[in-house]
Amino acid sequence: MESRTATDSSLLGLVEFSRWQRLQDHFASVLGIPLRTVSASHELLVNPSWPTGFDADRLIEHLKVGEELEPLIPSTEPPLDISSMTTLLGVTYAATPIRATAEHIIAYFVAGPMVVGPRENELQFRDRMNAMGLDPNLIWPRILSLKLYTFASIRSALTLMEEVGTSIVQLAYQAKQLSSILPPGSHADRSVVSYHMDRILHALLEAATLATKADGGSVMVYDAAKETLHVKVAQGLSDAVVSSTRMRSGEGLAGLAVEQRQILVVDRDTTDERFIGRMNRPELASSLVAPLAPDASSEPIAVLSLRTAQPQRRFTQEHIDVLRSLLALAGIAIGSLRAVFNQARTSASS
Repeated sequence: MESRTATDSSLLGLVEFSRWQRLQDHFASVLGIPLRTVSASHELLVNPSWPTGFDADRLIEHLKVGEELEPLIPSTEPPLDISSMTTLLGVTYAATPIRATAEHIIAYFVAGPMVVGPRENELQFRDRMNAMGLDPNLIWPRILSLKLYTFASIRSALTLMEEVGTSIVQLAYQAKQLSSILPPGSHADRSVVSYHMDRILHALLEAATLATKADGGSVMVYDAAKETLHVKVAQGLSDAVVSSTRMRSGEGLAGLAVEQRQILVVDRDTTDERFIGRMNRPELASSLVAPLAPDASSEPIAVLSLRTAQPQRRFTQEHIDVLRSLLALAGIAIGSLRAVFNQARTSASS
């Protein structure tokens, strides 16, 4: 499954091949799922990304990777939204559209193979494979090597990937358009990048609340000039609260999460003295607060906060694990925005 020549690809005309390849490789590593970027006609636009430890050749051979593309992305009517399918072997693939405009899908992320939902009982699987005339001894080890996701967690990751891929492509397109009318370094440059960063933050909050079934939440960004955190996007907060909420660095749970670069889970049973004095909403059963950084070595630029007032929905380690993946996806994307914009600006003016 080597990449074909795609010099005339609209996607690669906007985003450099090596940069998109790195982005896809990072996403595959974070999610633990093989990823491909394909056109509507199933052309591979960059090389497939295989997470560490995957035996690509055997997966392709035994799970028939590639045969899912036509039913997943029909040539006659490609999907307009995220779509998925599960093969007779019990593995799932998903196609996530990447849009150049609201009406124009420029490519698709294809995620999989993976296992979504409970893993099938081995005896039942072997019976099914024997009935189909297939060798379960070859296929079962490949099934066990695949990442297992719940429906909610994979849907949240795919939703975020859709927004990230689309934001990066549209940012590159707008950079090329600006090159014809404005010099580099203008206020418009900063505004365009900021707009797409806000889109990714909105998508992160939406994906995180979906994955954790939180009642609501917010993303606060750090203003270095004022040394304060302020709410950038929110769900379930009034406009007055959003506009008036300000925290200095180190204050509140959000400030502590940024300061310590740790995901914090706090509930009514918390006895940690660091948290008790910062818990200002007794009606909440559980809060989850997590810093967001462009990469692991960077200072956090924002903090994601989720909340629930329902004791039966307290945040757990499973929620933390899902959130780590979503934060990593968003961080990689935000770290790529300026580089993608500058590269598109430069190529358009050369």
